Amino acid sequence: MTTTERTQAQGALRGVQVLDFGQYIPGPMLGMLLSDQGADVIKVERPGGDPARSEPAFATWNRGKRSVVLDLKTPEGQAAAVALAKKADIVIENYRPGVADRLGIGYETLAKDNPGLLYCSIPGFGEENPHRNERGWESIVAAATGVYQHIDGAAEPLFLPLPAASTFAALVASVSVTMAMVARDRTGKGQRIEVPMHSAMFSAIGRHLVKLYDINPPDLFNLPRNVMSHQYKCADGRYFQSHGMYQRFVSQLMAAANKPEWIEELQGLYGAEVAPETVAMWQDRFEKMYLERTAKEWEDAIAEAKGVGTICKTIDEWLVHEHAIAGKSVVEIDDAQYGKMKQPGVQVRLRGTPGAIQGRAPKLGEHTSEILADLKNGSAPAATPKGNSENIMHALDGIRVLDLCIVLAGPTCGRTLGEFGADVIKIDDPSRPYDVAGNTDVNRGKRSIQINLKTKEGLEVFYKLLESADVVVENNRKSSLARLGISYAEMSKRKPDIIHASLNAFGYDGPWSERPGWEQLAQATSGIQVRRGGRDAAPKLLPYPMNDYGTGLMGAYAVALAVHERNITGKGQSVDSGLALTAALLQSPYFLDYEGYKRDEPEGLDVRGFSAKSRLYRAADGWVFLHCPNDGAWQKLAQLADFSGLASDSNGDSLTKSLAAVLAGKTRSEWEKLINPTGVSVIANRMVSDFRDDADIRKAGLIVERDHPGMGRADHLGSVAKLSETPMRVGRPTPLLGAETDEILSEAGYTGEQIESMKLSGAVVQHQA
Repeated sequence: MTTTERTQAQGALRGVQVLDFGQYIPGPMLGMLLSDQGADVIKVERPGGDPARSEPAFATWNRGKRSVVLDLKTPEGQAAAVALAKKADIVIENYRPGVADRLGIGYETLAKDNPGLLYCSIPGFGEENPHRNERGWESIVAAATGVYQHIDGAAEPLFLPLPAASTFAALVASVSVTMAMVARDRTGKGQRIEVPMHSAMFSAIGRHLVKLYDINPPDLFNLPRNVMSHQYKCADGRYFQSHGMYQRFVSQLMAAANKPEWIEELQGLYGAEVAPETVAMWQDRFEKMYLERTAKEWEDAIAEAKGVGTICKTIDEWLVHEHAIAGKSVVEIDDAQYGKMKQPGVQVRLRGTPGAIQGRAPKLGEHTSEILADLKNGSAPAATPKGNSENIMHALDGIRVLDLCIVLAGPTCGRTLGEFGADVIKIDDPSRPYDVAGNTDVNRGKRSIQINLKTKEGLEVFYKLLESADVVVENNRKSSLARLGISYAEMSKRKPDIIHASLNAFGYDGPWSERPGWEQLAQATSGIQVRRGGRDAAPKLLPYPMNDYGTGLMGAYAVALAVHERNITGKGQSVDSGLALTAALLQSPYFLDYEGYKRDEPEGLDVRGFSAKSRLYRAADGWVFLHCPNDGAWQKLAQLADFSGLASDSNGDSLTKSLAAVLAGKTRSEWEKLINPTGVSVIANRMVSDFRDDADIRKAGLIVERDHPGMGRADHLGSVAKLSETPMRVGRPTPLLGAETDEILSEAGYTGEQIESMKLSGAVVQHQA
């Protein structure tokens, strides 16, 4: 792609006009996700440009956009912005609350002349949060949401250099905005959407929010989690991420290892509580076993045996890997500043209306004359409310989803569709073991039917349910579903307008598309684990399963795009994404390369921040994160008595030691009150256990407590985005497996006699109270 070429938009958002006032990462990344699906995104920049222009990843976050420079502190700049907003379908801003209003581009002002406008705000903190009016810097929000954890019993918390909060805000916002567009297709109404970074991070915390008050279920995954799913050092000193949470993967790994004598014994420990000494014995066996070969030899042998595992690679290795290139997880853009540049590919793939990167990132103000001229002569089309005048409560009212998913990513997609109003029927395998905490997290808001799809009758039930469905979501490999007789080709023959969403580990393009995988493998193969542990040490996992939850959200984004397309054309299609594609987005500041690029990013277990002025420090009662955004704020901080001797100190080890000595002298709350008014931000570094019961967290609905059938009281994730006209819903409590089998079959037209017959044959199972 050349520096001047722009592709002709063909995606589901073709013809959609977006006005992007975003800065840094969350707003621009949202704009990028919309642009990649065909939207025409105009990036509005202040004189001097987006501060993130100094970052190479600006080229990723702002690709495919046009740039116009407007000074929103002048009447002329505000007037131009308002005029552009009249013609927009979507407005994006990530200012602190009140700033957009002061600049003349608040929701009330813009919606007055454009009632169909979808206005998305991404502040740092939500309305109920005590930090609502403070700057929501990435590291500040991360510290407040348990991202910087103590790992392996370390005395100090570990910093994470990935922009997790910004990324999840963009992901949640992309789903929310597109759902609002789906609603507008039907109602003609615009609305205001707010996705605080702090709230969005709760989507990433996910199952770690679950707390079961009345039961203590056995851990039936203890052995596979700590033995099969683990990083092991190999003969060449490199690490290999082994996996296999289900019993069937044991024989495949043992075939690759030439140890068939272990199969029966190891398989017998699945689905049961296993003594710690037994787990330790198997860990020792596996450690010795993996030392017998190099990491590459293990990767090849396990792949040949259809098992699960991958080398823990560096990001540089993944950027040139044959699958990453062939699967377009990595693409090359001809950037105006950096030349040929590797970037993340398009995250979600719509097979009927494929998105595409529309072009490189713009130069500052590159399109100012063009855009203002179009505005002046009226050549740009005016936005008009779209759709009919239906009265709906939620964006997906009337949409039925069949959810065939397991583990986290796929069920998160189904849960998210339910949160936006869909009737989600969870189809569960009667023979599959389930993790209670994970099930509580991702399967609320659904109804459950247990079907044995390996039987003729069970498959017939699936296709009967398909008759009333709009969407099918699954996270299987294509070949495994095809063996059951389920495929998009077969489904679309029976129901041409069906939307089929599929999620997997490595994406559906490229040589690894049929390989099984989990969260840990996406982190291992993409460079995340090596960065976290350090290149010369054992790799480490992220604090939360971010690829799983992020991919689930991206699956919901893809479905919303497809529903919008179907609203316009009446056509269904297949859509897909994968964990490794999400891993690229999570690493966006580093997921790049170009001639002359020198990789120098924080990695390893000693990392506490980016610099002395942006890092973790110990206060008198715990850890805080301090972030100084600029020299002006630093000078104001230095005027405080406690910091008066630091004004001329360099931003290095000396300053780190000086700040550490000062900050140890007061409590976290004392420093927040003293420091935050200077423009330097400081916040307590907290874990889930620290904020679980906070009144503001509960009031915001980020964590809710409810009674669940068969489990009693349980905490779980609530709603993370606010939509003014079609709000999210928490949905019904998580059902017991098969609790609604009879109900769902009756709705489908089966008689009581037919249902009982299918139960006797084992085709379906109804939970017995």
